[in-house]
Amino acid sequence: MRSPRFLVPICAMAALALPASASAGVAFSPPQQLPHGDPTAHPFYGGGEPSIAFDPTGDGHLYVTAPQGIPTAVGGAVGADADQGVSAWASGNFGQSFDTNVLTGAGNGGGDSDVEVLTDHTVLVADLEAAATDICTSTDFAKTFPDCSGGIATNQQGPDNDREWLTRGTKPGEVYLTYHDFAAGFPIIERSTDGGQTFAPCGTIIDPSGPAAQNYTPQGGTLVSKPIVGKDGTVYVEFATPDQTASPVGASLDHMYMAVAKGGCTGQTVFTDHLIYENPDASLANIFQASGMDAGGELYVVIGGNLTKDDADRANLYMFTSTDGGTTWKHVQVNAPDLGANVLPAVAGGQAKGEAVLGWFGTPSKDPNDTKAQWKYYAATTFDGGQTFSETTVTPDVIHYGDICTQGIFCGLIPGQPGNRNLADFSSAAVNPKTGCAALAIPGDPYNRPDLPNGDNNSQSSAYVSLQTDQGDCLTAANAGKAASAVGSGSSSSSSSNSSGGGARCVDRAAPRSKVTRIRRGPNGRGVRITGTSRDRGCGPKGAGHVVRVRVAVARVLTHHRCRFARANGTLRKSEPCGHGHYLAAKGGAHWALSLRRRLPAGRYLVRVRAVDGAGNHEHGNRGNVRSGRLR
Repeated sequence: MRSPRFLVPICAMAALALPASASAGVAFSPPQQLPHGDPTAHPFYGGGEPSIAFDPTGDGHLYVTAPQGIPTAVGGAVGADADQGVSAWASGNFGQSFDTNVLTGAGNGGGDSDVEVLTDHTVLVADLEAAATDICTSTDFAKTFPDCSGGIATNQQGPDNDREWLTRGTKPGEVYLTYHDFAAGFPIIERSTDGGQTFAPCGTIIDPSGPAAQNYTPQGGTLVSKPIVGKDGTVYVEFATPDQTASPVGASLDHMYMAVAKGGCTGQTVFTDHLIYENPDASLANIFQASGMDAGGELYVVIGGNLTKDDADRANLYMFTSTDGGTTWKHVQVNAPDLGANVLPAVAGGQAKGEAVLGWFGTPSKDPNDTKAQWKYYAATTFDGGQTFSETTVTPDVIHYGDICTQGIFCGLIPGQPGNRNLADFSSAAVNPKTGCAALAIPGDPYNRPDLPNGDNNSQSSAYVSLQTDQGDCLTAANAGKAASAVGSGSSSSSSSNSSGGGARCVDRAAPRSKVTRIRRGPNGRGVRITGTSRDRGCGPKGAGHVVRVRVAVARVLTHHRCRFARANGTLRKSEPCGHGHYLAAKGGAHWALSLRRRLPAGRYLVRVRAVDGAGNHEHGNRGNVRSGRLR
């Protein structure tokens, strides 16, 4: 649930493209609908925005929760439990089946939920009342929650609370509760050292002297993702804000930060806020961003939205990565052009550096608000930090018809605008600590058919779980560093053959890398010959890519900032900034050469190379593809 102030994410204004698939082969089981997910049966428990968590010991237990709405008139539920706010499902065999399903929380709860599991097998479920969060505790693998029995919760934490998250710490009994307050949308973090029985504020997420404080306003608020805790106890909280001058309602979230508390949040901790991305033309929340960390310490943030004016007519899926603890970030577009809109992303890190699994809803339509859109759920894995992705269609059939509104509680309140919020605000991903295989918690309502004249169109959705199969590579330490490949029917090792149908695909998002090996005069001092190499990681079982084009810019350096670029006939252009580039076509690919027949004046020259691979990735700057030398 989002408050009217901070929940101002943009109603996904665009459409994007879907990634290709299959990590060194990635495949998922058909999603299984969790018990009591049939809307025609009684009781029926809704499955919008499901949260998922494995027992960290790898004992086989997997848990899923979903809020039942405020007030909690659970659709079709009967008996004493009908007024409790969260449905909790439990599996004892890594998600193969879910034999336990109970309602927990409070009668005035059901706004949001989250689930976390401690190292002593304690299961914690958070149920949002808005006035506070109920922390429901189970010590019998989610069969019972004594402190939230009968719809009355006895452990209420975090006053004035919205969109709460639970995150396990590194010490016994340590768990964090993160949320933002209704009044000002300010992110708050509290810490428990007794297994969630009591919490106390432990720090300040927005550093008053940091960059995020320059944009935060009570009118704009924040959107806060579920935090991550590293092996050393460091706490990472990703959050987004609109521009400070934005209107209170409907403003795009165009600033994104990672707040870092090294060693943990322990009392008066002031987090260090690092900028992930900002652009006044960006829309970064369709709807919640998702954060993850792999066992090697690489951080991931996944968003659905647009970054610049150039992609403002779409809602692409972007993954941001950091290998230095959140200080600096780079990003890559995950989806390929055949998916117009990509929303409700999920991400989880693997058992080695560079490994992550992603999940999201995608449609060929370019507008998430398209009432005629048809959505499937997609997944991707990477073993090299986002250089290549293996992607697949998880749901063989459409799992949602119609629009997906991404304005939170504002959905349906704007006259003339679609407002389908059946799926709520996110999906979830987790990695099996024993096998490294991923599990996805997916909201879906394929039984609602607003596209049909007499089709059902209620506001309910069900919770589904899909498990990564051993047909492909799971996120284990042994698989670290692999380039993606495709497996299964309809697979392809070329990212140019993407489609929104079934099967697995390999998507290459890694640009080529070039090296200038030699700059010299031609025979008898005539002209100039420049040679070099270009390599592309690409996709496929052997990771081999294909360089299709190499272009080279040659410039005579006049001053530190001024250059004259060479034309194809060997003459030099007028003086201009050296940062400009006039590129000439070289001959070759993996081994290339550029020859200028006219003799160039003696002096210092700058050479820059830009190669393009078969997937359309354009090379940018790196240490090898820029070289300076002197011609005598």
